[in-house]
Amino acid sequence: MRDLPVLRAIVELYEETGQIVSPNQIEAKTGLAAEVVQSALRALDSEQPPYVTKMQRYASGHVVMIGAPTGHARRAVGAWPTAETIADRLVSALDEAADREPDPERKGWLSKTAAYLGSAGRDLAVEIGATAINRQMGM
Repeated sequence: MRDLPVLRAIVELYEETGQIVSPNQIEAKTGLAAEVVQSALRALDSEQPPYVTKMQRYASGHVVMIGAPTGHARRAVGAWPTAETIADRLVSALDEAADREPDPERKGWLSKTAAYLGSAGRDLAVEIGATAINRQMGM
């Protein structure tokens, strides 16, 4: 459970500042010890496709600078939506709406729709998510 919080911190810090990220910033954001952050950074650096554009190290292997996160990193932490994450959010929103709905008939329809899109209709929900992403990208 060390790598994902470090990756999430890299993405968040880069999005906040638009600048390279240091291990010290990650330690402050996550509350993790320096050795834990370094271990996570080394593990993340070996991933393919890469999570960051560049990781600069000293000859000792100590990471001192982390470049911009890639789309792969953003998708991994949920900062860049995929069709699947949009489908999950749609189902979750329908469930929440059903919980708040006072009208029993509407509540039933919302619950049934959420259940369908979360199971048998999953492919349809993913297709809706893909359409939403394509429209945002002007496709």
